[in-house]
Amino acid sequence: MRPLDLGSPRLARLLLRTGTPAMCGLSLNAAHQGVDGAFLGRLGTEELAAVSLALPLAGLTAALGVGLGVGTATAIARRLGAGDARAAGRIASGAMGLGLCLAALACAALTLGREPLLDLLGATGGLREPARAYLALMAVAAGMGIVQILCDFIAIGEGNARFSMCSLALCFGLSMALDPLFIFTFGWGVSGAAAATVLAQSVTLMLYAWYFARRRGRILLRPAFGAAAWRGLGPVLRVGTPETATVLAATGAVLLLYRGAGITAGVEGLAALGIVLRLFMLASLPVEGFCLGAQAVLAHAAGAGDSARLNRAARWLAAITCGAAFLAGMVSFALPGLAIRLFAATPGTALLAEPALRLLALALPLAALRHVAQVLLQATERAAVAAMLGLAPSCWLLLPLLALLVPAFGFSGLVLSFALAVALTGFGAALILWRLPRAAPNGVSA
Repeated sequence: MRPLDLGSPRLARLLLRTGTPAMCGLSLNAAHQGVDGAFLGRLGTEELAAVSLALPLAGLTAALGVGLGVGTATAIARRLGAGDARAAGRIASGAMGLGLCLAALACAALTLGREPLLDLLGATGGLREPARAYLALMAVAAGMGIVQILCDFIAIGEGNARFSMCSLALCFGLSMALDPLFIFTFGWGVSGAAAATVLAQSVTLMLYAWYFARRRGRILLRPAFGAAAWRGLGPVLRVGTPETATVLAATGAVLLLYRGAGITAGVEGLAALGIVLRLFMLASLPVEGFCLGAQAVLAHAAGAGDSARLNRAARWLAAITCGAAFLAGMVSFALPGLAIRLFAATPGTALLAEPALRLLALALPLAALRHVAQVLLQATERAAVAAMLGLAPSCWLLLPLLALLVPAFGFSGLVLSFALAVALTGFGAALILWRLPRAAPNGVSA
């Protein structure tokens, strides 16, 4: 399974061939989250709420992998577009060495700080024990996840999104297959869900070790450590640091939403919010995945200095993703109860979840526009604007809305604030894309 030619003249076909595998990979991630939630919902409302409460902590560490991965994929694709495969290999090797160090630190931090973190999340009473058991294994999974995410982005950056898709299919497919065995047959409960994830990640990382050792891609990857190896990671960090901040802010926003749900609606509010956010993820992650896979095409065009190709690629990407998001949003808006019933929700939980899901469904097409604008800004190394756009739905737009709407509307105000923040960010992204013909691929206004 060899990388694609990122300079192929058949642009629409190339976008589909790079974006679809990454879309399928993140769709499997979303499906995995949904299946996990469905199985855990059958253990009880407290177990589902406890796991939903602990999941954002894994997101904090995943932010490191995503930021490093997005920056690395962009830098690799730009170097390949400029015809310098050796420089692309040096960047990937330094990034992998840094990623391995960050993974070890993240695992240690989550393990040693588990109890204070649970206190911060408000995990008390019946929530405490299942949240503690889940987080014990998820600390290991979080560290392994950083390395796996980086491997995926390196493969995408060199044009081999298909291999990334296969690795994700293996990881999430194996985890979903092991879930019922570990959770119910072995009687491990919430720990079983985490154990299934750890085992699946171990197998996937072995597959990537084979991929890089056998040089199945375009670049030579040999993990490099130390200041000398990391000195050349400036282009990676310029793009990756804002992305890390964006994911961290999103994770912090989810923590804040969960805390608000617990305060305004108790355990049922936590469970309802967990269901709604999982379903929103199920609809939005495929769009984000398609954009991340296609980002290599945009970065390659930027590296080659081909402004016209960059513009055409971004327009195609917006048309494809917004159309798909609109269809997903309409289905979610028309049939919210059908999806919520998969989680074995109690009547009280369903009563909170259905209107919340409808609100978020309306924002899906605008969320797609944000992802398109985000990858365009990253491909052209406009780090500051990318950071402003990425932080909008989880920080500087969300927080004022929460302060205004939650006191007036309680639990409904939480979801309304998030939906409005996503929608307003989408309008900002539309403005960026409208100004696209004036943009030069090096990030300087023409």
